[in-house]
Amino acid sequence: MKFHKKISLALVCMLLLAGITTSCEWDTSPEYDHPLYVTYTITASALSFNGPEQMLNDIQTWVKENQEAYDRQVNYKTGDASEFSKTDAEAVKKYEEFLPKFKAYLDEMKKKLDGGAYKDDISGDIKAIFTVYAARTQGEGGNLKYDQIEFSYP
Repeated sequence: MKFHKKISLALVCMLLLAGITTSCEWDTSPEYDHPLYVTYTITASALSFNGPEQMLNDIQTWVKENQEAYDRQVNYKTGDASEFSKTDAEAVKKYEEFLPKFKAYLDEMKKKLDGGAYKDDISGDIKAIFTVYAARTQGEGGNLKYDQIEFSYP
Protein backbone atom coordinates (compact mmCIF):
# COMPACT_ATOMS: atom_id res chain seq x y z
CA MET A 1 0.00 0.00 0.00
CA LYS A 2 2.83 2.35 0.82
CA PHE A 3 4.26 1.68 -2.62
CA HIS A 4 1.04 2.87 -4.32
CA LYS A 5 1.01 6.06 -2.22
CA LYS A 6 4.60 6.84 -3.19
CA ILE A 7 3.89 6.31 -6.91
CA SER A 8 0.70 8.38 -6.73
CA LEU A 9 2.49 11.19 -4.90
CA ALA A 10 5.33 11.10 -7.44
CA LEU A 11 2.86 11.28 -10.37
CA VAL A 12 1.00 14.21 -8.81
CA CYS A 13 4.29 16.05 -8.21
CA MET A 14 5.39 15.46 -11.80
CA LEU A 15 2.05 16.74 -13.14
CA LEU A 16 2.25 19.86 -10.96
CA LEU A 17 5.85 20.47 -12.03
CA ALA A 18 4.93 20.05 -15.71
CA GLY A 19 1.99 22.43 -15.31
CA ILE A 20 4.06 25.07 -13.58
CA THR A 21 6.91 24.97 -16.11
CA THR A 22 4.62 25.13 -19.14
CA SER A 23 2.57 28.01 -17.74
CA CYS A 24 5.66 30.18 -17.23
CA GLU A 25 6.69 32.31 -20.16
CA TRP A 26 10.37 31.71 -20.71
CA ASP A 27 10.55 33.65 -23.98
CA THR A 28 11.31 37.26 -23.06
CA SER A 29 12.21 38.45 -26.56
CA PRO A 30 10.33 41.60 -27.65
CA GLU A 31 7.32 41.17 -29.91
CA TYR A 32 7.60 43.04 -33.15
CA ASP A 33 4.76 45.04 -34.66
CA HIS A 34 3.29 43.46 -37.74
CA PRO A 35 3.16 45.85 -40.68
CA LEU A 36 -0.27 47.14 -41.63
CA TYR A 37 -1.44 47.22 -45.23
CA VAL A 38 -4.04 49.32 -46.99
CA THR A 39 -5.86 48.16 -50.14
CA TYR A 40 -6.46 50.57 -53.04
CA THR A 41 -8.68 50.01 -56.05
CA ILE A 42 -8.82 52.11 -59.22
CA THR A 43 -11.47 50.76 -61.58
CA ALA A 44 -14.67 51.35 -63.54
CA SER A 45 -18.02 49.61 -63.68
CA ALA A 46 -21.36 49.91 -65.44
CA LEU A 47 -23.98 51.60 -63.31
CA SER A 48 -26.56 51.08 -66.06
CA PHE A 49 -26.23 49.64 -69.56
CA ASN A 50 -28.71 49.37 -72.41
CA GLY A 51 -27.00 47.87 -75.42
CA PRO A 52 -25.42 44.71 -76.83
CA GLU A 53 -24.33 42.26 -74.16
CA GLN A 54 -21.11 41.46 -76.03
CA MET A 55 -20.17 45.14 -76.02
CA LEU A 56 -20.59 45.26 -72.24
CA ASN A 57 -18.49 42.10 -71.94
CA ASP A 58 -15.76 43.71 -74.04
CA ILE A 59 -15.78 46.83 -71.87
CA GLN A 60 -15.64 44.75 -68.69
CA THR A 61 -12.72 42.76 -70.10
CA TRP A 62 -10.85 45.99 -70.85
CA VAL A 63 -11.52 47.23 -67.31
CA LYS A 64 -10.24 43.99 -65.76
CA GLU A 65 -7.05 44.24 -67.80
CA ASN A 66 -6.45 47.91 -66.97
CA GLN A 67 -7.76 48.40 -63.43
CA GLU A 68 -5.42 48.56 -60.48
CA ALA A 69 -5.93 46.88 -57.13
CA TYR A 70 -2.94 46.86 -54.84
CA ASP A 71 -1.79 46.96 -51.21
CA ARG A 72 0.55 49.51 -49.63
CA GLN A 73 2.22 49.21 -46.26
CA VAL A 74 1.00 52.02 -44.01
CA ASN A 75 1.48 52.27 -40.27
CA TYR A 76 -1.70 53.84 -38.95
CA LYS A 77 -3.17 54.02 -35.49
CA THR A 78 -6.69 55.51 -35.64
CA GLY A 79 -7.73 55.08 -39.28
CA ASP A 80 -8.21 58.82 -39.74
CA ALA A 81 -7.95 59.90 -43.39
CA SER A 82 -4.94 62.13 -42.62
CA GLU A 83 -2.85 59.06 -41.82
CA PHE A 84 -3.13 57.94 -45.45
CA SER A 85 -2.33 61.22 -47.20
CA LYS A 86 0.81 60.00 -48.99
CA THR A 87 -0.64 56.74 -50.29
CA ASP A 88 -3.98 58.43 -51.08
CA ALA A 89 -2.14 60.96 -53.25
CA GLU A 90 -0.46 58.07 -55.11
CA ALA A 91 -3.84 56.42 -55.72
CA VAL A 92 -5.38 59.69 -56.95
CA LYS A 93 -2.49 60.08 -59.40
CA LYS A 94 -3.14 56.56 -60.73
CA TYR A 95 -6.84 57.40 -61.00
CA GLU A 96 -6.04 60.53 -63.01
CA GLU A 97 -4.06 58.31 -65.42
CA PHE A 98 -6.81 55.66 -65.59
CA LEU A 99 -9.76 58.01 -66.25
CA PRO A 100 -8.54 59.39 -69.63
CA LYS A 101 -7.61 55.86 -70.75
CA PHE A 102 -11.13 54.68 -69.99
CA LYS A 103 -12.68 57.64 -71.82
CA ALA A 104 -10.40 56.96 -74.81
CA TYR A 105 -11.52 53.32 -74.79
CA LEU A 106 -15.17 54.41 -74.87
CA ASP A 107 -14.32 56.63 -77.86
CA GLU A 108 -12.79 53.55 -79.53
CA MET A 109 -16.06 51.71 -78.88
CA LYS A 110 -17.94 54.47 -80.73
CA LYS A 111 -15.55 54.08 -83.68
CA LYS A 112 -16.15 50.32 -83.64
CA LEU A 113 -19.88 50.93 -83.64
CA ASP A 114 -19.46 53.33 -86.58
CA GLY A 115 -17.57 50.53 -88.34
CA GLY A 116 -20.45 48.11 -87.88
CA ALA A 117 -19.37 46.22 -84.78
CA TYR A 118 -22.21 44.64 -82.81
CA LYS A 119 -24.66 45.61 -85.59
CA ASP A 120 -26.51 42.30 -85.32
CA ASP A 121 -27.12 42.87 -81.60
CA ILE A 122 -28.18 46.53 -81.69
CA SER A 123 -31.87 47.25 -81.29
CA GLY A 124 -32.21 50.98 -80.77
CA ASP A 125 -29.97 53.50 -79.10
CA ILE A 126 -27.15 52.45 -76.81
CA LYS A 127 -27.16 54.22 -73.47
CA ALA A 128 -24.93 53.58 -70.49
CA ILE A 129 -23.65 55.19 -67.33
CA PHE A 130 -20.24 54.12 -66.08
CA THR A 131 -18.66 54.89 -62.73
CA VAL A 132 -14.93 55.38 -62.45
CA TYR A 133 -13.48 55.53 -58.97
CA ALA A 134 -10.47 55.28 -56.68
CA ALA A 135 -11.09 53.83 -53.25
CA ARG A 136 -9.19 52.82 -50.12
CA THR A 137 -10.64 49.89 -48.20
CA GLN A 138 -9.31 50.63 -44.70
CA GLY A 139 -9.79 53.72 -42.59
CA GLU A 140 -12.11 56.69 -42.82
CA GLY A 141 -12.78 58.64 -46.00
CA GLY A 142 -11.94 55.78 -48.31
CA ASN A 143 -13.76 57.15 -51.38
CA LEU A 144 -10.94 59.14 -52.94
CA LYS A 145 -12.25 60.02 -56.42
CA TYR A 146 -15.47 59.27 -58.27
CA ASP A 147 -16.84 60.20 -61.69
CA GLN A 148 -19.85 59.16 -63.74
CA ILE A 149 -19.48 58.96 -67.50
CA GLU A 150 -22.51 58.87 -69.76
CA PHE A 151 -22.16 56.91 -72.98
CA SER A 152 -24.68 57.03 -75.81
CA TYR A 153 -24.72 55.92 -79.41
CA PRO A 154 -25.62 57.31 -81.90
